[in-house]
Amino acid sequence: MKRGIITMAASLVTLAATGIGVTFAASTSYTVQSGDTLYKIASAEGVSLAALEASNPQIANPTNIYPGETLYLPSLYTVESGDTLYKIAVANNVSLSALESANPQITNYTNLLVGQHIFIPVSASSTSNTDASSTSASSTASTAATAQNIISYAKQFIGTPYVWGGDSPSTGFDCSGFVEYVYGHFGITLPRESHDQATVGTPVAESALQPGDLLFFSDTDSYASEYANQVTHVGIYIGNGSMIEASSANNDEGVVIVNNVFGNSYYVSHYYGARRVIS
Repeated sequence: MKRGIITMAASLVTLAATGIGVTFAASTSYTVQSGDTLYKIASAEGVSLAALEASNPQIANPTNIYPGETLYLPSLYTVESGDTLYKIAVANNVSLSALESANPQITNYTNLLVGQHIFIPVSASSTSNTDASSTSASSTASTAATAQNIISYAKQFIGTPYVWGGDSPSTGFDCSGFVEYVYGHFGITLPRESHDQATVGTPVAESALQPGDLLFFSDTDSYASEYANQVTHVGIYIGNGSMIEASSANNDEGVVIVNNVFGNSYYVSHYYGARRVIS
């Protein structure tokens, strides 16, 4: 097919890692030519169709593109030791969901391989330059987006049964196992037990709670006296006074949403505090 006009938006950037050269492909844009399809463009540019679609959310109908239309081509990233999809998404200012959509070849998001190639979706918004004055707002927006991704992911497990010591959908969850599993999916490593989880992150006042914060409760079972802080339960705050938790109540009902937490006398009487673990 006739090649379109390729506009270089940035030069190749090579990062020095320990003994490894890590290369990001240049951000580029492509001008659609007569007879083009997304599949043809993806094949010609050596990118996946999924990554090309993820880079161009402005296209309402992927099967109907127009000559003269500008498309953004994804860049290529080489996984380094310690990388997670969440870290890569934050570093490249893209949402985790967009990164996952661009890389359907990845079957295990929690176990990336060093040297593995990942497509980074690049859109018009992510190619624009930002100055120092916008850094704080961008960071806040990124944190809020991560929190919403975490909450959406957690809600997928509603109805999973409660199992003491459980830490996966296949085994069932206890409260801290559920929290550890959900946050681990996003590259946020937490201790296994609630009394230890209550020591990490940043303390948050009830009046300053944000979605994604962790809510802790003390003295909710017979093991409380074994821990200095007596914390025995944890849930994920999802906003509007509600949280999602793995509950042993009502015959081990499992993962549920609890509304009006601070209007519930049981939770109020056992409330220990909140921590923010999303940075």
